[in-house]
Amino acid sequence: MPGCIIRAIRIGDWCQIAWCSPEYQSALELRHRVLREPLGLKFTAEELDAEATQWHFAGMLGGRLVATLTAQTLADGSVKLRQMAVEPEFQRQGWGRRLLDEVEQDMAEHGHRFLVLHARQSAVDFYTAGGYQPEGEPFVEVGLPHRRMVKKL
Repeated sequence: MPGCIIRAIRIGDWCQIAWCSPEYQSALELRHRVLREPLGLKFTAEELDAEATQWHFAGMLGGRLVATLTAQTLADGSVKLRQMAVEPEFQRQGWGRRLLDEVEQDMAEHGHRFLVLHARQSAVDFYTAGGYQPEGEPFVEVGLPHRRMVKKL
């Protein structure tokens, strides 16, 4: 794609991927299949344009993207983690945890000390086990119950 930086920065089996790169397109397809399609949702052009200023991470296996996570800096300096997705055949094998650990380390190395996320209710235990704490009352987002969760690095 013209004007896009097409590169991946390897961190072992983990990459920080550039927006609009082939790896980003693979991550976007995974997020759509796992998170959006089951709810009958599609990404809007506005949502995708906003991702140009966000960080995108991937877990790779033999050149195949099997896990992804997006992060964005908020106005208060905290980082919101969003859109974590793992290929169904690789779920419950530690891919999500390893990717989350790598992203947390990367954010800490960049001076960020506070992470937030909106966890689907079905994923609250996963994030709690990783040191995230629920904050506030449950709420509905994209038609599903969620919890705001926070973690200090």
